[in-house]
Amino acid sequence: VQASLIGNSDAAKLSAFVQQSSSSATNSEAESDEEALDVGAPAGAVYESKSGDLLDTLQGLTDKAEGQLDDSRKKETIAMQNFEMLEQSLKDEIKFANKDMEAAKMEIAVSSEKKSTAEGDLEVTSKELATDIEAKQTLHHDCMTKAEDFES
Repeated sequence: VQASLIGNSDAAKLSAFVQQSSSSATNSEAESDEEALDVGAPAGAVYESKSGDLLDTLQGLTDKAEGQLDDSRKKETIAMQNFEMLEQSLKDEIKFANKDMEAAKMEIAVSSEKKSTAEGDLEVTSKELATDIEAKQTLHHDCMTKAEDFES
């Protein structure tokens, strides 16, 4: 468990326990010298377990760390699912855009072919029109000439 995961209240409890244990150890050394002189078994009620607070604190830290780990895993799972959905969405968008682009390219090719055909037809028609206009002018001139000859 990293130190950053320990809350201020838990750190204070842990520090208090360590200080209490160290002060008890120095007091108990002096008392042990006196007790060594006393012959007999210690009374059963004299000993009190003080590790319960430490175990509770450590258990609380463990529970807190496991809770944070579970939360982090849930967030990671959600983020991964969101990423995968976004990735699939973008891939689909690219696929459909590529299909649209291919269709547009085909339409451009068909339109270009039609345009080329129409331009060729226009050129042929323009030449025929020029020929027809020249033939009309010649016919008109011939008619006018014959009309003048007829009147004269």
